[in-house]
Amino acid sequence: MAKILILGSGGREHALVWSLAQEQSHDLVCVPGNAGTADLAASAAVDINNHKALLKVVENECIDLTIVGPEVPLAAGIVDRFQAEGRRIFGPSQAAAQLESSKLYARDFMRETGIPLPDYRACRSKAEVQAAVQDLSLPIVLKADGLAAGKGVIICETEEALTPALEQYFDQRAFGEAGLALSVEQCLSGPEMSVFALCDGENFVIIGTAQDYKRAYDGDQGPNTGGMGSIAPSPLATPELVTEIAETVLKPAVDGMKSRGHPYVGCLYAGLMIIDGKPYVIEFNVRMGDPESQVVLPLLETPLSELIEQALSGNLPDSVDTQPGAAVCVVLASEGYPGPYEKGKPIGGLENLDGDITVFHAGTADRDGQLVSAGGRVLNVVGVGETIPDAAGRVYENIPRIDFPGSFYRKDIGSINAA
Repeated sequence: MAKILILGSGGREHALVWSLAQEQSHDLVCVPGNAGTADLAASAAVDINNHKALLKVVENECIDLTIVGPEVPLAAGIVDRFQAEGRRIFGPSQAAAQLESSKLYARDFMRETGIPLPDYRACRSKAEVQAAVQDLSLPIVLKADGLAAGKGVIICETEEALTPALEQYFDQRAFGEAGLALSVEQCLSGPEMSVFALCDGENFVIIGTAQDYKRAYDGDQGPNTGGMGSIAPSPLATPELVTEIAETVLKPAVDGMKSRGHPYVGCLYAGLMIIDGKPYVIEFNVRMGDPESQVVLPLLETPLSELIEQALSGNLPDSVDTQPGAAVCVVLASEGYPGPYEKGKPIGGLENLDGDITVFHAGTADRDGQLVSAGGRVLNVVGVGETIPDAAGRVYENIPRIDFPGSFYRKDIGSINAA
């Protein structure tokens, strides 16, 4: 029985643990994990950015394989460190992880490899941004070059909005060092979709498509969040479009990284906007999405561990088996999120949910036997059905049975197309 370590503490990591647990052939450890992963895996209170401490866990627990959930350890070179120590780990190298850790690296890479993308300028001062706006015209998208926990993007519709935005980046340094260089981009408009592929350095296989809902409130209103819900598969994902994405986005990305001497091994997430039936890359991420993993993985029938082993050995299949139908995830968030919020709110009623509803924990903890909130996005309620409306109906029928004072959630996941 293989012993697998999953790094992370959110809903994505609970979904990864759950998916592997379905195979019933692994001994699982999740670091640091949450109250939900604790039902399926052992845990340890270790900082996932402390590579030395993690290697000690791997040694002490006799771990056979480590799977990295979030992007920060990947950007910090955890894969390189583990491999230097002879430890098996799934994820891209630090150099390959630049596709997410540097927006400007990713944009330059896309331009050089012919991957479709919005027009952009690299800017490192207010004056350079102002000049870029004159070139590209409003509305404009400002993106912090470095990792900013999903909060480094500001869309400016008017000149009046541009000034305070630039003050956030350059004067207030709201996004730290990550925001001192910007990708200033043409603002495209159209429906979005995400495509997830596992890569082995030379080839890739698509494991699913999804759509997430970033805005906090119904009707795609309010501030951007880490994601308030998701659906899979994307309603846009016709076979013809998926084939085009494979040929014009994923293949050039994998080939391009190999030619640069940084073969891409891991999950590659392409965030796309579809305009006149053509895909444009809004962003690359170098790991599974959150909350998209929570709907992609329940539909995946090929064992996840089998695919990861094939990616690591360089023999991925051409396709995977997926369950027919659809999955919907609705996020229950703490009141105040994505702004300040309180932790420690008691949560109950999960035992009252229908058996076909899965709850992935995101920001939860166990306090003396009581489940409590420990983050902004707290619970992911997931249902699977024959269609997206069917799956959404099952989720919304069950959510009122959860006792979580002060929580809120969107009531329209699956019923509208997110912008």
